[in-house]
Amino acid sequence: MARPGRLAKSHARQGHRCLPVLLLAMGVVLASCAAATGAPTAAPRLATAVPTETGAAAPSPAAHVAASPAASPAAHTLEPSTAVPTALPPSPTMAPSRAVASPTPSAPTAAATARPAPGGMLGLGLRRQTAPILLEHKDRPGFVMCATISLAEAHFPDMEGWIRVLGAPSLDTLRQKAEEAERRGVPYEGLAYGLETSSATPRQEWQDLVASTEKARAIADEYGKLLVMGPGFRLMSENPDRYPEMAALADMWVLQTQRLQVDPPGEVYRDSVERVVDQIRAGNAGIAVWAQITLLPDREPSAEEWLAYRQSIVDLVDGTFIGVYTWNAAGEEQLVATIDEILAAPSGEKE
Repeated sequence: MARPGRLAKSHARQGHRCLPVLLLAMGVVLASCAAATGAPTAAPRLATAVPTETGAAAPSPAAHVAASPAASPAAHTLEPSTAVPTALPPSPTMAPSRAVASPTPSAPTAAATARPAPGGMLGLGLRRQTAPILLEHKDRPGFVMCATISLAEAHFPDMEGWIRVLGAPSLDTLRQKAEEAERRGVPYEGLAYGLETSSATPRQEWQDLVASTEKARAIADEYGKLLVMGPGFRLMSENPDRYPEMAALADMWVLQTQRLQVDPPGEVYRDSVERVVDQIRAGNAGIAVWAQITLLPDREPSAEEWLAYRQSIVDLVDGTFIGVYTWNAAGEEQLVATIDEILAAPSGEKE
């Protein structure tokens, strides 16, 4: 069960939990990511909580954070190429779920942010192609995931009020990015851990999911950040009993749903997502759960289809993350236009 001082509590204070959510993560908030480093500062966790930028990455975290992810920019994808939430009632601020040492100026925590209806927040991975779109829509705070310190340094300062997250696929890279970000004075709210069965994640990390999550939690606490989890969907489908224990340690979870998108928007897809959301919340009722809906390579990018998927689950999650499986399948201009259309659409709350 979620501990009193974590995002679960903050989320309660905010209506669930929040983080300022990917990453396109840790999963199509992590698609192809560049590694970088960051630095320490002790700060409390948010009460809400996937990527690396995968063709997808958190939003307003509910558990420890102030969402997913996956989560997580390119290098760190929340499954194929993505990064790193649950439906939350409106909450004026996102406050860390458990009190830790007061945050220092170099390691800010999630700032008070007006929250839309449950599920209405959007997340996207920050990369060269998406930076102009994110800046254009920066007045609609959500969840932004980045895997490259230089990009975060250039654009995170202009996205105050968002849940700004640095994503990485391994514990060593996660710490390196935290150290580098601290050294450069990069403002951000969370660290997204997008472990999966790929060469980017050491074998021992995905073989002991709970122990690895505990270490990621320790790193996030050391630097005063929210912990956003955006593990690969296939990895978790083979270890469903680990959801509760891992969620209890996190502030936000970016649920990669691309493998569930074999079904069209509607009840079957909704039921599949709801089952996993229930497993996550079984260990942390206050965690912020973000669903990463991916623009897949086996079909033309469609804002209409993406929004239909979101409408199917908008009341189940805290936010939805736009995942891009790969930037090579369709032309960049087409993908950028589709993402822009999604970000410009109404919040999508369920009637």
